Amino acid sequence: MTTTAKRDAINAAMSVADDVAAGRLSPADLDQTLVETCKVLLGDVVGPSDPLWSLQVDVARQVLAVGGIPAGELAEWTAVARRLAEGDPAAPGDAEG
Repeated sequence: MTTTAKRDAINAAMSVADDVAAGRLSPADLDQTLVETCKVLLGDVVGPSDPLWSLQVDVARQVLAVGGIPAGELAEWTAVARRLAEGDPAAPGDAEG
């Protein structure tokens, strides 16, 4: 990182800190912005060709590890995965839970 880039990063961080201290920006606003940014970056799952694919798979595994998908829905997705593995073109690529 160049000296200019470091200075810019420090100035940006100080600006955010000043806005929080002055009440112009709340931590909740920052959280919401972070959530929205993550949705833009990770929300559309394209598949293995996506540069974020390995991160998306890691997140999916972590969601499963903490029980983030109800058993009934997980069973449905297991059936979809089996159909995809068997080459069934009718298996949905996207489903809402």
